[in-house]
Amino acid sequence: MPSKIRRRENGAYTLSVAVGYDAQGKQLVKTRTVFVSSRREAEKEYVAFAAEVQKGTIAYTGKYRLREYAQEWFDGYCKKKLAPKTQAAYWNHIEKRIIPELGYIELKELRPQHILRFVAMLEEGDIRFDGRPGKLSSQSAVYCFRVLSSMLQDAVEWQLIPFNPCTRVKPPSAERHKAPSFDEGNVEKMLLALEGEPLKYRTVIMLALESGLRLGELMGLQWDDIDFDTAMLHVRRSNQAMKGRGIYTKKPKTEMSVREIAMSDHMVELLGQYREWQEGQRTLLGNHWKEGGWLFTQWNGLPMYPTTPSGWFRDFLKRHDLPHIPFHALRHLSATLLIAFGVPLKNVSSRLGHADIRTTANIYTTALKSVDRQAAKQMGHYWDHINKNGNVNGEGADGGQLDDGTVQITC
Repeated sequence: MPSKIRRRENGAYTLSVAVGYDAQGKQLVKTRTVFVSSRREAEKEYVAFAAEVQKGTIAYTGKYRLREYAQEWFDGYCKKKLAPKTQAAYWNHIEKRIIPELGYIELKELRPQHILRFVAMLEEGDIRFDGRPGKLSSQSAVYCFRVLSSMLQDAVEWQLIPFNPCTRVKPPSAERHKAPSFDEGNVEKMLLALEGEPLKYRTVIMLALESGLRLGELMGLQWDDIDFDTAMLHVRRSNQAMKGRGIYTKKPKTEMSVREIAMSDHMVELLGQYREWQEGQRTLLGNHWKEGGWLFTQWNGLPMYPTTPSGWFRDFLKRHDLPHIPFHALRHLSATLLIAFGVPLKNVSSRLGHADIRTTANIYTTALKSVDRQAAKQMGHYWDHINKNGNVNGEGADGGQLDDGTVQITC
């Protein structure tokens, strides 16, 4: 540990207070330079400075560049708290964008002006990961900014800096994209085309459309999650895949993602047919079948890669001359249909596993407005009916009044 009080050549004193250790075991020290006439005065200043440090009002002022902190933050926090795919996404932004642009700056010297330049680079610079020409997408720019802000907010919480400079800068603008979907005719055409497709893929597409599950949640389903007696589906896990790691299982996205979803009789019947077919495959393969209880599998019983149904769905749409939509759009289509059917938004949100009903409302604004217009139209029909059949004061719209004095309205 450095000396607590060190006299400098110009008569000043440097005060040093230890505040713990970083993720690499390196001691963190806060310092202050004071100009006093004697060591006794310096000792008084030290006591006051140490008190301020203990209260958390003084930020770390040692030599600590952003690139060093970013690496330690990733190793000490991201690797322990974040899912593998999220870790990979964070590190891509840290390594390829944040460190090259801001890594040379000392953490304590980072200012909003640096962040402003960084945001401009995100919005205008040619820094795509895929090497293609053109600007970074607005979604990627916003994501990168959030990674940086999250990193610096933790630095504030850990008392390394006094404030997060990202909070004093307007973040990149994100363009709102309408959730891709089909019109009514394309939905009907897709459903009819599915009737002639292999049972495995027909089942995964129909289940995605009915349940609104995320792709990882579909791939994480096991037969124990299907209750045929009560027609309920239980979402308990999610399967993901990464290059170099293969398929791995993790918890669902949020606490609300662990949920129960009711199934239609049609879906229960289709799952029963699919289970019977899968049991036949298991019998044919004998010892070559790798039993894991998975709903959707590879040829040998191992869990299906999430990319498999996505690729099959893309080819299926092309073969049947249907507009291209990503597999994830089936989730959006499921929600849009439920809203059109008049299912309350709270129930739609619950089926989707959204942690906040406002998320559902924000994503499906167009669908909700459409239903609202339909509600207004129905109300208009009601007013037309009233105007046509007379006032409802004491008389129902059908010309009658109930015995208890309430008005019965039949439109």
